[in-house]
Amino acid sequence: MTILLIRQASPQGAPDLVPAQLAGHAVVSQDCATLPALVACLDQARKSRPDCVLIEVAHVEPAQWAVHGRALCAALEALPVPYIEMAANDDDGLDAHLHPQHAPVACVVCSSGRDDGWRLSLAIAERRLLSAAAGV
Repeated sequence: MTILLIRQASPQGAPDLVPAQLAGHAVVSQDCATLPALVACLDQARKSRPDCVLIEVAHVEPAQWAVHGRALCAALEALPVPYIEMAANDDDGLDAHLHPQHAPVACVVCSSGRDDGWRLSLAIAERRLLSAAAGV
């Protein structure tokens, strides 16, 4: 039972906040700095089937969405588990660019800082996993 944290933004700040376990699930993280790397991370998550995926997205140039957006949307659609999306602002979110059918269970947009975004996202994941374990 695992929670996968995919960090697309630079890895400064968040590692201190990421616990080794959350709601009885091991927490593992991957850095995927580009959209093609994010597609590869999602494909790997589809195969490994973690219990939850948290995706931190960074600002991406519009041309990159045009080139890699379709593959990224397909990777999100194929993800068999719920995911939570984190972004610094509304314009950077995956949902804003891709409009996938398999939308995130939560979009955390936190302009107050990366640490706050991580705390909130981890709290949402923990609550969902504890509720699922309790059968609620």
